[in-house]
Amino acid sequence: MFGEIINITESFIISNVSWTVFLGCILEQIIVPIPASLIVLSSTFLLLKGTSFALPALGTLLVKIVIPASLGITLGSFVYYTLAYKLGTPFIERTSRYLGVSVNDVVEVEKKFKDSRYDDIFMFLARCFPVIPSIAINLFCGLIKYDPKKYVITTFFGSAVQIFGWGMLAWFSGNIYLILEDKIANISNIVMGIIIIGVIYFIIMKRRGKNRKDSR
Repeated sequence: MFGEIINITESFIISNVSWTVFLGCILEQIIVPIPASLIVLSSTFLLLKGTSFALPALGTLLVKIVIPASLGITLGSFVYYTLAYKLGTPFIERTSRYLGVSVNDVVEVEKKFKDSRYDDIFMFLARCFPVIPSIAINLFCGLIKYDPKKYVITTFFGSAVQIFGWGMLAWFSGNIYLILEDKIANISNIVMGIIIIGVIYFIIMKRRGKNRKDSR
């Protein structure tokens, strides 16, 4: 039964991989239950598993994973960017317990932003390397009314660099997986089981973190 569910899930993701990562990354930016990296890793792993490293396969990664995911992140991030742009700090104060981001988190982004020499490069690098929570960046950009055109450019291309890195990691892992598959029975079920458990664990820990903040 569990194996059938996994096979159906794999087939669905592979058949609709672009829509899966696109919609998944939009939801990740709005609801924040699952990190975009996990969506990209699992989707790329299934799509390019066993595919040799060649230009056509690289094109598949870019077209079916990187571009849809980056578009999803950019589009989804506009929700909190727009709310912060229109409503300002009071919006963050009222929703911090639900978003998991406080005004202090946004202030920390502001400090790093001011310390940087080049504003646009900072925004681009902040998207490339997920050190700062994306929702904090979205809210901060809305608060300072960061130019929408620059916001779209830095968000899309910065996210594309990050997604490409995750995609290459998953692609490499998928090839190693095939080498091990002949030696370890049922490794497919093990890997998918780990992914599912990882998602559930992340959601539980996220909720526990919010509950702790609410209890303070």
